[in-house]
Amino acid sequence: MAERTPNWLERLTRAAAEELGPLASKRLLAQAAAALLPQQSFSRTRTALLRAAGAQIGAHALIQGPVHITGDGNPCRFLSIAPYTLISGPLRLDLGAPVRMGYCVRIGHEVSLLTITHAIGSHQLRCGTSEVGAIEIGDGAWLASRVTVLPGVTIGAGAVVGAGSVVTRDVPPNTLVAGVPARVIRTLETESTLKDQLWAQKNHG
Repeated sequence: MAERTPNWLERLTRAAAEELGPLASKRLLAQAAAALLPQQSFSRTRTALLRAAGAQIGAHALIQGPVHITGDGNPCRFLSIAPYTLISGPLRLDLGAPVRMGYCVRIGHEVSLLTITHAIGSHQLRCGTSEVGAIEIGDGAWLASRVTVLPGVTIGAGAVVGAGSVVTRDVPPNTLVAGVPARVIRTLETESTLKDQLWAQKNHG
C-alpha cells in the first residue's frame, strides 16, 4: 500500500500552485526586478522588466533603484509612468489603486506611495475595512527623499515636496510643501523661458 502524502505537504503544494499562477508570475517578475538588481546600476534592465510585468512606463523614463511593490494579483497594472520621469529608488509602492506619474517627474530616495489604508474599526479591531485611493503626480513635480504620499492625493504639476514630508491632502501646482503633515511653504515661480518652451514642444509632441 502506497504511503499517503502528509497533509502539510498537500497544503504547501496547493498554496504554491495558487501563488505561482499567471498573475502571480508577473508580480514575481516585478519583485525580482525590484529586489535583485543593485542601486544605481542595471537601470534600463530594471525598467524593462517592470514593463514586462505590466507597468506602463514611457520612453526615456528610468528607474535607478529597487522598487518594492505590494498589492493583490498583479499590482503592476496600476502603475503608469510618463516619459522622462526619473526614480532614484528605493521606492515603495502599495498598489491597490492607480499611481500615475506625469512627464519629467523626479522621485528621490526611499519614497513611499501608498494607495491603501484602513477605516478605523471597533475597539476589538481598530484596523477596519480597506480603503483605496489613486495617487496622481503632475508633470515636472519633484518628491524629495523619504516623502510619504497617502491614498487619494494629487500632487500638482511643478510642485516640490520637501524631504521627509507626509502628504495627506492635495498639493496645489507650483508650490513648495513640507512637514508632517505637509503644508504649503511658498508659491514657486512659473515663468518659462523660450528655451523651456522649445524643449516642451520637442518632447511633448
